[in-house]
Amino acid sequence: MCEEFHCLPSQAWREWQRAPVGWLETILDYRAYAAAKWANEIDPKGDLTTEMRQLARGIEFDLAQEEINGA
Repeated sequence: MCEEFHCLPSQAWREWQRAPVGWLETILDYRAYAAAKWANEIDPKGDLTTEMRQLARGIEFDLAQEEINGA
């Protein structure tokens, strides 16, 4: 968390204790998804070995299919 939020371990620990259960982890997941989506946009044929890049690619395909189907 320290690296992700650029803070000291003591600050990360305090925030983790204060926040609702799972809240910071959810933020980390959202940030990882955003980074994966961006990586897929920058390099569509790039490395898809990470689960998050695969998830982002799958969601983009699903959204495109819904648009094509007129949903």
